[in-house]
Amino acid sequence: MAVRGASIHAGVPATHALAAWPHIRRCDCVLGILGFLTLAGVVAGVGRLWLGLGATTGLKDVYSWGIWIGFDFGLIAFAGAGFTMAALVHIFHREHYHDALWPAILAGLMGYVAVLALLVLDLGRPDRFYNFMLYWNVHSPLFEISCCVLFYTTVLVLETGPHFLRPLPWRWVRPLLNVLAWIMLPVTILGVTLSTLHQSTLGTLYLNMPHRLHPLWWSPLLPVLFYLSSIMAGLSMGALAYRSAMRILHRREDRTLVHGLCRLVIGFSVVYLVVKLIEVWWAGETALLGTGPVAVFWWAELGIGVVAPALLWAIPAWRRSSAVQWIAPILVLAGVLMNRFDATLTAQVVSTPTGYTPHLLEWISTIGILAAALMAWIIGVRFFSGEQAHEHHH
Repeated sequence: MAVRGASIHAGVPATHALAAWPHIRRCDCVLGILGFLTLAGVVAGVGRLWLGLGATTGLKDVYSWGIWIGFDFGLIAFAGAGFTMAALVHIFHREHYHDALWPAILAGLMGYVAVLALLVLDLGRPDRFYNFMLYWNVHSPLFEISCCVLFYTTVLVLETGPHFLRPLPWRWVRPLLNVLAWIMLPVTILGVTLSTLHQSTLGTLYLNMPHRLHPLWWSPLLPVLFYLSSIMAGLSMGALAYRSAMRILHRREDRTLVHGLCRLVIGFSVVYLVVKLIEVWWAGETALLGTGPVAVFWWAELGIGVVAPALLWAIPAWRRSSAVQWIAPILVLAGVLMNRFDATLTAQVVSTPTGYTPHLLEWISTIGILAAALMAWIIGVRFFSGEQAHEHHH
């Protein structure tokens, strides 16, 4: 009776309140676990900054790239959800996908914040992270990437700003929201441009190491391949973020929206596969596909990230399945992450005289940053979505 009275007093039927209780407890449990992992990551991060790279990482002078860079490059591709969904809705005027925009842009922002946190840990002198803004090296691809990441993170803050500002009761909020609405289209165009630049330039970085990177991964088409894979990953993350947000908010998802995003993911994946195969054939490297353990990783990233999702989608009865609409984008994301780690680690370790084994603090700090990003995304979706998932932004 007490529960029933409390529910009626709150304006919610008792049956609905009791039905929602397991979902609330499950979400809070997830947030508690993520909070614990975040705290462990903070402790590990402070230890790394205090003790230095040598004592807290497995990095060496001969091999200075580790899992932090691998996750950085993977997260930047995943955070492409922001620019792909923004371009789809605001530039190509596919308003049907508007409900998926807010979760995707928030995922993009959390992804880039996580990237910046990982970069701080990876720098030998993190207290001088701002040096690239003072000492310009316009001939360096890394300079362009640094500037674009910084500016695009600012764009994501502007794009997510209305959702965080709208609940505030202060008088100055309404004029600021009007200004943000007025500049949103040029801001979106700027964000898509910046993303196109640095997503492709990540591939340009590897063009400087033809003698270090395995031939199956080194290619003059790397900027094109990295850009295509970022679109695949961004659309996949957009679909997963939308479906996850609908479950957090206990709203019914639009199955045609999910189907449309998955179809785009598979389309870009097939294009990526064709370009990849043509490049290997054109470079005369087909003989390398069947030699050595490294070739297994090359086939694995394409088999898991492109071929398997495409085969699942090729069967009409399967593509209408909710499980396949979960599995296909997850497989694409796994393939893109494997590609980033292969290019950063696997395909380079074989060319160096000594290997690399990540330190325990590297793993703990990385997991903590990823947990913090996911926790912040869940909180943002849960408390700042409002009714925006049902409204169109004009």
